[in-house]
Amino acid sequence: MQFTLEPIISAEVPKPVLTPGAVIVSRSGPARVVQTELYEATVDSDGCMPSIKIDGVEVLKANINVSRGVYFLPGYPLPFDIKQPSPTTITAQCDKAAVQYDFFPNKMTWTVENRSDQGMPFFVVMDTSVTGVRNEKDEWVKTPLSKDAGTPEGAGWGTTTWFAGRAKMKFTGGSKVWGPWEGKYQVWEASLAPKEKRVITVELGLTDAAEAGKLGDLTGAKPALATDLTLDSPADYQVYQRKTKLQGAMVVRGRMRSAYDRLELRTTGKPLQGTLPDQWREIPVADKARSFEATIPAPAGGWYKVEARALKDGKVVGEMAVDHVGIGEVFVGAGQSNSTNCGQERIQQKSGMVSSFSGTGWQIGDDPQPGVHDNTSGGSYWPAFGDAMFEEYQVPIGIASTGHSGTSVNQWGPGGELCRWTAGRMTQLGPNGFRAVLWHQGESDVGMPPEEYTRKMTDLIRETRKVAGWEVPWFVAQVSYHNPNQVRFENSRAGQKKLWDSGIALEGPDTDTLTGDNRDEGGKGIHFSPKGLKAHGKLWAEKVTVYLDKELAK
Repeated sequence: MQFTLEPIISAEVPKPVLTPGAVIVSRSGPARVVQTELYEATVDSDGCMPSIKIDGVEVLKANINVSRGVYFLPGYPLPFDIKQPSPTTITAQCDKAAVQYDFFPNKMTWTVENRSDQGMPFFVVMDTSVTGVRNEKDEWVKTPLSKDAGTPEGAGWGTTTWFAGRAKMKFTGGSKVWGPWEGKYQVWEASLAPKEKRVITVELGLTDAAEAGKLGDLTGAKPALATDLTLDSPADYQVYQRKTKLQGAMVVRGRMRSAYDRLELRTTGKPLQGTLPDQWREIPVADKARSFEATIPAPAGGWYKVEARALKDGKVVGEMAVDHVGIGEVFVGAGQSNSTNCGQERIQQKSGMVSSFSGTGWQIGDDPQPGVHDNTSGGSYWPAFGDAMFEEYQVPIGIASTGHSGTSVNQWGPGGELCRWTAGRMTQLGPNGFRAVLWHQGESDVGMPPEEYTRKMTDLIRETRKVAGWEVPWFVAQVSYHNPNQVRFENSRAGQKKLWDSGIALEGPDTDTLTGDNRDEGGKGIHFSPKGLKAHGKLWAEKVTVYLDKELAK
């Protein structure tokens, strides 16, 4: 059986269109996304910048331990008030600190201010894509490294240029660089004195041939230089929610720097059923615009390799490929600690077919899960859930975990930060862009009357559906376990069951049944051991499978 390629669904240039020299700031849920021809950056509702992609290369590492990518950290999160006073300026202010981000086609300036009476660090945590650095004395060093610009040994390290393959960024205004942090990450720091205000300049660009040679000598791996064609979507390891058992679609978005007269796409790999024809398809682009976007039908399955190429007079003038793209099942997670990374040990997916979405990028779905609100870094049930779902359905599984440990349902109310965080992730995935929300919470609310819990959860669920713009299915687990002497509390369980009985939510697993050595601290804890995490994931898969089999049979 060979899969027949259907016509392209749409091929419209995004509005407004990126043109040379343009800077576009738009909303994505509670965040703001900045786009130019060269880079894309995200500023979250907490005033931090978790993502900078230069020519599609992610250079920041957010959502690992305390990291938020680019952020102030006086030892606790700051309650920033976010505003956009001009089309290309975003500000974040509170009584302790302030940041003003100004965006230009090839650079940014960050005006950072410490309003407190204590010293305060401003951090940039870099992804492992950043492999080398050059200082203002033209000294090259492999990352991670540690240098203090305020010491004689660190002279010349206040201005640094960092290289991530074909992408580079130059920082001025630094105090020190240090690493490895968390075993492998590079940190750049501006150390602000009390009441100090400093302007940091970030110049963004592409690695030239001479720099690529230097980087190759330094690291043993010479990076490929940028081509004229860049794909921003799909991302590597991205999973798109299938629409039927055998059919889905992917969004192809990118830009072409030089003149071309034809744009083509090829998708190769193994579908759930049949085979894919090994052929190039033209993507119509309005007036051969520099930026393009199209929705491309694709069969359920993967991983697929997606290749794009631009031609001029029959010759290839730009090309790029993404190696892991899936059309499968996507789930959003929310709740408290046992929905995030609070398990005793990190676990890994075994199938190679599970990936995780942080809100800014996709990665293989090993723990810790990116994108959780609490920045925890332990283990979760998600890798085991993903493996169980892949075993059952043989399509890639995508996870977007968003919860926060120790939270009551009171903290998830409409209009609150946690509700906005999870609803924002739903918005990023798009209408019908995921299968369901999996909610695991209740340990903090064992004293709450069932009717109150049901009412507050109903308000949360309805608010997220309103924001998402479609009737998002929610699964709610039975959760109340505290320790071996307090295995279950009827208030929480009754409130959760009322949500099923009323039809507001679907029935999730009863995780109070996971006792003994399924829990951490030798069976005495509230969180899960590695054995318990795997059992937890399988329980969720069993419940979701009952629902999903019916949906796929329609």
